[in-house]
Parts: sequence; structure tokens; C-alpha cells
Amino acid sequence: MTRHATHPDPATQGGGILCVCRDPGTRRLLDRYVKTGRVYLSAVDALLAAARERPAAVVLAFDPGVVSARQVVAAFRRTQPSVPVYGVVRAEDEPLARSLLGAGLADYLVLPRDARRLPDVIAGQPEPGESPGPRPSGTVPRSLFEASCGLADLALAEPLPLFRDGSRLILDALRAARGCAFVWSEQDDRLDLAVTVGGDEGLGASDPEPVRSAASRCLRTGERLWLPPGTAGAPPGGLLCVPVRDQESTVGVICLSATRAQGSLAPEDDRRGADGLAGILARLYRAAMRQQQYARLAYRDVETGLLKANPFLTYVDSRIAEARDRQTEFALILLEPEPSIEARTADSPARLGLAVRGALASGWEGGRIDTARYAVALPPSAEPEAARTGEDPWDSAARLLAGAAPRAHPALSLRTAIARFPRDGTTAQALVSAAATRLRPTGDPRLSP
Repeated sequence: MTRHATHPDPATQGGGILCVCRDPGTRRLLDRYVKTGRVYLSAVDALLAAARERPAAVVLAFDPGVVSARQVVAAFRRTQPSVPVYGVVRAEDEPLARSLLGAGLADYLVLPRDARRLPDVIAGQPEPGESPGPRPSGTVPRSLFEASCGLADLALAEPLPLFRDGSRLILDALRAARGCAFVWSEQDDRLDLAVTVGGDEGLGASDPEPVRSAASRCLRTGERLWLPPGTAGAPPGGLLCVPVRDQESTVGVICLSATRAQGSLAPEDDRRGADGLAGILARLYRAAMRQQQYARLAYRDVETGLLKANPFLTYVDSRIAEARDRQTEFALILLEPEPSIEARTADSPARLGLAVRGALASGWEGGRIDTARYAVALPPSAEPEAARTGEDPWDSAARLLAGAAPRAHPALSLRTAIARFPRDGTTAQALVSAAATRLRPTGDPRLSP
């Protein structure tokens, strides 16, 4: 390899390998393994040389401290679009080279461990132990590649929309003329039909039970299930069930029959693509479920499961807006324990919160306003009930909540107070303040003025 510190003599150019390198140690490796190369200390000199005579390949020894590696790669790709550009980096700079693979870099090698492979990589020779011919990445159908990109775009979606859209992407990538997907419902302990492909003739469109039965078998085993044509319960084109599973468990099943390209579906058609895409979907769905769970927990008190103060006040403001639109009342009940030495323990506030939570009826929402102060928002729809029964539903609710105190401690009693919209205020904070000023012992029937 001949080293050029400035502009090279045109007579010495042979159109071979063009190298850009400033580090002496890296230059020694390039001299050893790239015999026909020309080394330049400056990227500008290398670009001028490439303009005079097109090289067979370009090798860049990245030096992030001198010139932006991304700019150098972009300059070579812009001026020499048909010339492959390779990078050589030290181990500590490998993330930089990896980030440039999508910006025009054909490949990169980590020095010194990959130095021996440099001539073969530049020449396009297969690596030792690798069979000649196209690399595996070149054999991936474009539809599967686009589906994997589409799945990545769904990463921030909610769990069920993510599963539905992801299943449809996979079915489309597999050219399914008839297909469907089932998702496992923890609440109902069953597979629920999430999506169908093929319109009215889609699998499970009119009667999902036969396909659901096969999908349930696939769910239990966690392995692909193939029912050939003619099998009882299978569609005319056969049925392939692919589990949507990760390392933890199976979260759903994708089922497909005839493809658009052929009349029936062989058991091994697109096997790797289907399994790989289903695995990606499972991990995305699991992550979305956890994100949703963590989001719910972030708004709730860890000890009691009730809403924290700020989320509760936000919720109350939304219910006030609803009551304003419906032109009805809205009530908030504040609860606080009576001073009691017998009931005063380290965990009594948390135990009280759990008791309050257990006393909440359908449509009620509770919050932990302070360490030992709780509030409960009652739905505006309770007011019409009062007109029918002649009772104040807010007083009845306050008595019910006060009765939860002994569940936390036999010696515990509560003070309660009611604040109503719009009488006592038009914001959540105003209602809490109004209720706090009128806290009275439980035995006082006048819970509100």
C-alpha cells in the first residue's frame, strides 16, 4: 500500500481501493491487508482522487474528532453512488459505524480482530464457513420486511389496537386470502376474535368456533398447528395456526388458510417469516400491556389503590364539567379519622384507605388526598334517585363510607363532610376546601348545610 499525505501523483493511480486514515496504527493494518490501496490522510484529498478516477471501493478509518463520519460517508455516496464504502473502527467506536449502516455505509469491521477479513469483505467474498450465494438478508421477501417495519411503527399503540393492526399486517404479508387472529383475554379466560381477513368469507367471520377450537389447541401447546385440507373442521385450503408468543407465554393465535398466490397452504410456507413476525407482535403486545399497567399504577396510591391527590382532583374536575353539561348536582365526600389513641398504628392510614376502597359502589371513585384524609366522588346520576325515594343519596353514601372504618380497626371512627357542585364551588379544589371546613363527627346527622 502506498501512502499519500497530500495529492497523489495521477500516474500512480490504478483505480483500486481508496483509503482515508490518519491513525498510524490503523494505517499499518491497512498496508498489510489491502495491498492495492491508496491511503490519504484527508477526506478532501480522497474525494478529489475519487473524482479523477473512480475507485473500486472506499475504506474509511473513522476519526470522529476530526470530521463528521456521517458527512464523509454522505459525500462519497453523493459523488460516487456506485462505489461501496466500508468502515474500519476500533471497538469503542463500533456504535458510530453501526449507526451509519442506514446512511450509506455498506459494511464495517472492528479492528484489530476483523483485519484479516478486510480483503474478502472488500472483494465481496463469503466469510469462512459461509456458503457462496446470496446472504440470508437478501432472501427475505419484501412483504415480510415491510411487515416488520410496520410492526415497529405500532410500538406506541394501545394493546388491543396494536394486536389487531399487527395481526392484519402479518396476514397481509403472508398473502392470506382468508385469515383471522385471536387474542387471549385474561378477564374472560378465553380467546377473543380480534380481526378477520377475507370479508364475509374470512375465517371466523360468521362462525368462529371451529377455528377457535384449533386456535385453542395451538395456544395450549405454544407450537404451530397445521390441519391439512380435508381434516374435520378445517377449511378447504387447510388451516395453519401460528402462536403469538414470547418467552413468557402465548398471548394470541394467528390463523390463515388459502393464500392469494396458491389454492392451498403448505405447512412450511413462510414458516420462518410467520414465526418471526408473530414473535415480534407478542413482545410488542406484552410491552404495551405493561406500559398500560404501569401508567395506571402511576396514578394510584401504592398502599391503597386509590387515586393520588392530583389525579383525583383532575377526575373530579372532569365530573364537574359533566354535571355542568347535564345541569345536575355533583357531590364529593371527605373522610378523616377521629383522633383515637387505640386506633393509632403505623399502618392505620393505609388500612383505612383499603377499607374505603372496599366500600366504593359502582361508579364511585376514591382518592387519597393526604396521609390520613380521603375523598370520594359520587356520580351526578345519583340525583334523580333522590327525587324518587325522598332521601338524600349523598347522606346515605356518607353513612355507608363511615361504616367502613371498623374494617380497618375496631376502635376507628370517621368524620365525614359533603360538598356539592355548584352550591359549594365550581372546581375540585373548592369542593375539597368547602368539605374540609365542615368535617363533623359521624353521629351528626347534619353532614352538610
